[in-house]
Amino acid sequence: MENLENCLKKRLPHLDIRPLAQSFSITKRLKKNEFLVRPGQQSAFVAYVSTGAFRVFYDNEEHQEITTWFSFQNAFVTDLLAYYKETPATFYIQALEDSQVLIAPKKDLEELYLREAKLQAFGRQFAENGMVLVMERMMSLQCKTATMRYLELLEQPQFLRKIPLKHLASYLGVTDSSLSRIRRNLSASKDKPA
Repeated sequence: MENLENCLKKRLPHLDIRPLAQSFSITKRLKKNEFLVRPGQQSAFVAYVSTGAFRVFYDNEEHQEITTWFSFQNAFVTDLLAYYKETPATFYIQALEDSQVLIAPKKDLEELYLREAKLQAFGRQFAENGMVLVMERMMSLQCKTATMRYLELLEQPQFLRKIPLKHLASYLGVTDSSLSRIRRNLSASKDKPA
């Protein structure tokens, strides 16, 4: 709970975040490859990742898994579409390693926002951050090469340490063999004398 409070305090430094932290009242432990949520399930909640890592993905029409996002320790994860549209889940949220989350049901958060209007800032920031991440991801996929996207991931070591290459390839929008070729080409270019 202390890490959650520190995370919330960074986002809302001028507020007493204890009531908000208390909304994350459900603890759930997941083993590697277990699902926090699957398509069709109710997922009106925000989960704080206490430990571990998660990937968010869906199956396309060809039944291929398309990874859209990753969440690591001290971050939040949810199915944004289900949360905001109040529909059953669209995405899978899967633990990439043994993990623990603290869950705040949407109903509890909304009741808290009614009682303590200042804490609505968390909901607003959560939505704004989600929108920024979606826009950055869309621009990255549309405007950058796969090599450029991979080089950006190299700047975030948790991606390479915790995520299997097949999931990285899906996230980058390439096949496994294309990612292997990108990695091989980058390695070869580093080995060439200047």
